[in-house]
Amino acid sequence: MAKPNYASLLAQIAAETDPTAKQILIDQCYQFPEPLTTEEENLFNYVEEGYIEDNPGTTTAYVGVYYGEDGIIQ
Repeated sequence: MAKPNYASLLAQIAAETDPTAKQILIDQCYQFPEPLTTEEENLFNYVEEGYIEDNPGTTTAYVGVYYGEDGIIQ
């Protein structure tokens, strides 16, 4: 099975107004017979790879302001 043209399918999905036809396109698009390239992964990502960076010297925390349950900055 050949890899779908994800960029084309995602554009068709966005433009389709018929729910039945839209679901058929979605089913075609979300098949991954081969590993995705970085460019293809970025089509599906909420933000591009590298947009969120790890904090230096840590492995689990990300840069940002975090609030506790009491609303105080942690």
